[in-house]
Amino acid sequence: MGVLPADPDDSLPDGARRRSSRPRRGLVLGAGGSLGAAWTIGALCALEEASGWDPREADVIVGTSAGSLVSSMLAIGVTAADLRDHQRGIVPTTGGMQGVEVDYDTWVGGALPRIPRPGVGSLRLLRDLVGHPHRMPFATILAAAAPTGRGSLSGVRDLYHQMQMDDRWPDNPALRVVSVDLDTGMRVQFGTPEAPAADLASAVTASCALPAWFEPVRIDGRRYVDGCAWSDTNLDLLAGEGLDEVYVLAPTCARETDHPRGVATRLERRLRRGSTSRLLREARQVRSMGTRVHVLVPGPDDLVAMGANLMAPQHRLTVLETSLRTTKAFLQTPQTQLG
Repeated sequence: MGVLPADPDDSLPDGARRRSSRPRRGLVLGAGGSLGAAWTIGALCALEEASGWDPREADVIVGTSAGSLVSSMLAIGVTAADLRDHQRGIVPTTGGMQGVEVDYDTWVGGALPRIPRPGVGSLRLLRDLVGHPHRMPFATILAAAAPTGRGSLSGVRDLYHQMQMDDRWPDNPALRVVSVDLDTGMRVQFGTPEAPAADLASAVTASCALPAWFEPVRIDGRRYVDGCAWSDTNLDLLAGEGLDEVYVLAPTCARETDHPRGVATRLERRLRRGSTSRLLREARQVRSMGTRVHVLVPGPDDLVAMGANLMAPQHRLTVLETSLRTTKAFLQTPQTQLG
């Protein structure tokens, strides 16, 4: 377990922060595939135990890709403990996941994608970016250039069907599910007034539709892909929200790495460095508005458990149990500050 360092200019005067009887808190859960979701659930359980704060009570909950799955469950009232137990194969007899059955090893099609369709994802977006490639993140350009995936997220949609959330949006106004319009390259926060109306199943599968792996999801006649086609966490969306503090769980980032020997694993760790650099920039942006930002990321033991492929289901329970242990140990260290 690791935590990214606080920004040097994070010590703003008390008057610069919103004062209230109850702090306004945000929760940001980032991308990370099947293993990132397992790590996030373990970290959430440890965070709740250490802080006494129920993440379901966040004033704003932002979820991207795998983080949108976990965020949506919290937003409809499922506890972090129930999510943990469900990952372990224990189907709750009460609560929001009562009777819900999911085969986490097969629900997104396994550890490897199908061969994508030939061609590029969005010629329109590539044409629009000619001469102005820097107006969007490099990840968005890659999404436009990538071939269209053939994978299905029907297993994820079935989860929401069992919970009767495949034809409506939850009553909780805190939830925001981030996706990217494949043909304009613009971010969309489903659940906000500016976004197209969507049911929860469609919004979450859109946020999880990794380019070149899964088919884009159509909502209101437009094609949407994974929110990580803009940012792995989209933390910057909370700048100016008037929040007192934000907790960020970012399974694709790292402060310290392990020392893998395999080529694929070393490449994955290099990609983590890029994700971490962007997260730090976004954190500085939010902190500059007077909001405290607490960022939890995997540590070396977590990375060893994850390996190179965040979609590999055979490592899921190992990642979950490791996250529970490492996050708890980290949050119990004297130097850790949660408030």
